[in-house]
Amino acid sequence: MKKTILALSTLAIIFTGCAQDKKANNAQSAEVKKEVPKKPAHVKSSDKQIQDNIAQTMQNDFAIKENDNTKQAIAILAETDNVLKYIAKNKDKKAKEELAKLIGELEILMTKDPSLALIPVSVGYEINDVVVDIPTVYEITDAAKKAMDDGYYQLAKKLMDGLTSEMNVKTTYLPLATYPDAMRLSAALLDKGKKEEAAAILIKALNTLVVEKVDIPLPVLRAEEFIKLGAAAMLSDDKDKKEVALLFLDNADYQLQLAEAMGYGKKDKEYKELADAIKDLKKAIKEDKESKGKFEKLSEKIKNFKERLFFKKHNNKPKK
Repeated sequence: MKKTILALSTLAIIFTGCAQDKKANNAQSAEVKKEVPKKPAHVKSSDKQIQDNIAQTMQNDFAIKENDNTKQAIAILAETDNVLKYIAKNKDKKAKEELAKLIGELEILMTKDPSLALIPVSVGYEINDVVVDIPTVYEITDAAKKAMDDGYYQLAKKLMDGLTSEMNVKTTYLPLATYPDAMRLSAALLDKGKKEEAAAILIKALNTLVVEKVDIPLPVLRAEEFIKLGAAAMLSDDKDKKEVALLFLDNADYQLQLAEAMGYGKKDKEYKELADAIKDLKKAIKEDKESKGKFEKLSEKIKNFKERLFFKKHNNKPKK
């Protein structure tokens, strides 16, 4: 993927070079590059450790937690099979009685626990990552802007498609709130003698799932993990713990700047607040001042930033 992006970037740069204002663009690019932060040295912790830590954090954030209400709701839905059996045996009266019972049970349960409107049943994770640095991001965005200005929209689209570094989380839900109405419709069809249609309505409802997708920037997730590792380093007995912690914080800061450069919440003021907090924490470490509390506040700040800007946890259900 990285080779593809670099190739596209090169193509765009060549395209830009063909324009009449080549000198002006080159001068502007040089000016931007001077302002680009230097990428920190590779941290002692392996990329795999960071990746594993991110995976664990995501599993914790989106964990499906069953309770008595969800178990009861799923049990009620399972009883719909009895309705289908009664319909198949031409026992319409029994089928309608069972439907009335199930409708009542579901509505009482959802009144008690409105979060059951959507019951999470599975969570899937997928990584869509292009490993680039900030200078490459600016090369791509500059080339894409130029392509747009000159009417090369498809080229611009291909270039911008490359600016992706995300953890895609897909949660599948049972839309419990839709079942009472489906059951009522099924009962009405039974009253009209339309048994096949009544059964089909129930089967369709039982097979209907809702899938919600949340995209969380990997640079933000990496920054969060670097901060955790920095805090752990300062609690260790390592004689070089200050240097190690500072290196972790440098990498966290760079990842946040990368996320901002890629357009993930670019105008959000909290990027600056996070950068200031990291700067303040690094100063405290260098001056041998208390850092544990500052690490805790920074960790909480980036956690809230991540959840507010990219997803909101509520009863295990992220906001669309």
